[in-house]
Amino acid sequence: MNGYGLGVRSILAVLLVCSAAPAFAEMDAPEKASAVEAQGVPIEVPDPTPTGLLIAWKPALLSVRVDSGGGSSKFGSDSLQPLRGLARYTLRLGEDKPFFGRFEVEGGRFETEDQGLGSTGLDWTARVLVGAATRITSGVILIASAGLITRYEVGRSRSGAPTIGVFGLDSNIELEMRLFPSITLSGYLEGAITPYPYLAQSNLGDLSDADEVRIRVQLSIDVSRSAAMEFGYDLTRWHATFTNSTILGTVDRALLVETREHAATIGLRYKM
Repeated sequence: MNGYGLGVRSILAVLLVCSAAPAFAEMDAPEKASAVEAQGVPIEVPDPTPTGLLIAWKPALLSVRVDSGGGSSKFGSDSLQPLRGLARYTLRLGEDKPFFGRFEVEGGRFETEDQGLGSTGLDWTARVLVGAATRITSGVILIASAGLITRYEVGRSRSGAPTIGVFGLDSNIELEMRLFPSITLSGYLEGAITPYPYLAQSNLGDLSDADEVRIRVQLSIDVSRSAAMEFGYDLTRWHATFTNSTILGTVDRALLVETREHAATIGLRYKM
């Protein structure tokens, strides 16, 4: 190369470097691939909010107590009410956000008996809620929501379940624990005040106080990427106090109505 000028030697040096670049790239590629393999494959993080549509059968053991506050309680028979169901739809409010909205309606046929003066009718409860979920630890999620609740009951006979609708505010809190990758256990506590009556039978009097408390334990089992089976137990207590009531014919005209429901939930949730 001593016979060539400086310009020619510079050009030859550039060509040698360019031709060697692919070889260096091939030597570096396995190291990059090894680095990617060392990082591992990303694992899908479970949705912190159980979104989707739940359709469930909800047979219940129903008891109704009606009295005037003097201790002369009358209970409806603790009989199984099989013709009851539940529909619950939950959706996420915004991508990658912990907020969600929920609408649910449940109810069906009920029957109470008290020495032949029982009641046969229908009832339904609807909730519209918004809430948020937060991860406490790995596999443990806290969910809280609040919104509106309404219940309407159509019954017959003076000592059975009366006909009345109530409307109010609802709040609840839920704790979810992932026991296995496909099994989740949750506990749920709900409280509501329903001081606003509507479409009530006239002899009930004036509603002075009404509330609802619910406790639920539920097991969720993923059967596919798009569906999960739900199994649960609910204890729901509705309580209402009336004044100026003539339904029992007592002197003080006070009326206490308490409905207790022990219910099982067996359903399928379609993830959306």
